[in-house]
Amino acid sequence: MSQKSAIILLSGGLDSTVCLWWAQNQQYKRVDCITFEYGSKEETVLVQTTKKLGSLAKVNNHEFVRLEFLADFSRRIDSSLAQGSKKELPKLSADELDDLSTSLESARSVWIPGRNLLFLSIASAYSELIGNDVDIITGFNLEEGTTFLDNTQEFIDDFTRTASRGILNAKVSVISPVAGMRKNEIVELGVQLKVPFEFSSSCYNPKGFDQKNRPIHCGICESCLRRKRGFKESSIKDPTIYVE
Repeated sequence: MSQKSAIILLSGGLDSTVCLWWAQNQQYKRVDCITFEYGSKEETVLVQTTKKLGSLAKVNNHEFVRLEFLADFSRRIDSSLAQGSKKELPKLSADELDDLSTSLESARSVWIPGRNLLFLSIASAYSELIGNDVDIITGFNLEEGTTFLDNTQEFIDDFTRTASRGILNAKVSVISPVAGMRKNEIVELGVQLKVPFEFSSSCYNPKGFDQKNRPIHCGICESCLRRKRGFKESSIKDPTIYVE
């Protein structure tokens, strides 16, 4: 068994869920999760979903960190992802997912100020509690890195260098096992790892849960469209429940 510990930034979405199951197959000394609550429209479903996934994966510890100030900042810039925002979530067609200008406009609409920078900083601080050698594991991937610069390998590398100067009692590395993957490849990896996809939630505007505690996706937001396409391109049956 490795002497390393792992911290998963778990949002309950497709990418971070696959990364959690990946970590549980890497012989880490311990695997912990951190889930952040920051006033997003999917927050109620996010919390319940991540609790379920953490339990299924049998993680050592699952921290829930509430960031009231980030919720306030998100409302003040009128992010369409923020609770209480009157701005509609962006609506794209499946054909527009690879249109860079449309995707960049969508990314700006749902932007949460400094989200990944804050998440990694808090996870780095938490690393000092659990071990000397810690991997912080994210679901940053190739597809979303096209429009979100804080999802790129360059961002991962830059933050790892910064953490080496900002953390005293742990050696921190930020990694993403899906950094070079598109959604279909992430789905394929998840199948190999036996990920319970039906209990994950990618939706920006979820509609609660069914009787089996599976998240109900709207089916029309950009995140849902990317999830749908990932399963379709992988030729793997999509177990997700969609309204549309």
